[in-house]
Amino acid sequence: MKNQLKLAVLLIGGAVCYNQNVNAQELEYGVKLGATYQFPNYGNMVKGKESKIGAQAGAFLRTANQIYFQPEVLFSMYKSSYSVENTKYDPTFYQVNVPLQVGYKFLEEDQWNLRASIGPQVNYNLKSNKAVGNSDYKDLTFDGLINVGVDLKQFTIDLRYNQGLSKTSDELDAKNNVLGLSVGYKF
Repeated sequence: MKNQLKLAVLLIGGAVCYNQNVNAQELEYGVKLGATYQFPNYGNMVKGKESKIGAQAGAFLRTANQIYFQPEVLFSMYKSSYSVENTKYDPTFYQVNVPLQVGYKFLEEDQWNLRASIGPQVNYNLKSNKAVGNSDYKDLTFDGLINVGVDLKQFTIDLRYNQGLSKTSDELDAKNNVLGLSVGYKF
């Protein structure tokens, strides 16, 4: 995991250095809203796991270059359901997510573009949830993400996959797996 975080920091640092001469006119910003599909990866002790659909909303900032840097702040909500030793758990998660992406615009036309990005994401739980017994889910976790998106004039559409880099619960041997689809508007 340390090597993955080092690689992410190097990629982000490189993008920031590449874009260090960015003027305010070369920044795009907007809001986004979307749905997520959570399918957490649990260890062998967890039975009856059910994937759930959640929601997220937030804001983004993007440099306007072909190689771009895009930080975001998102609020997400989702539920989970599973059983451990015949006890059912149904936690509801409220999180702040901060993805930091480095991307490339593959096709760039006047009215649209096609882009892809990768980067790390920090997740902070706003509410404590019981994982199993007396143990809680961790407040702070880290994911890696891959994003494919298209911009159509002022609108954005993004399809994203997040893979957990850190465990959300040591006791459950759990990591995030999230597929998200969002639409946004650039101002």
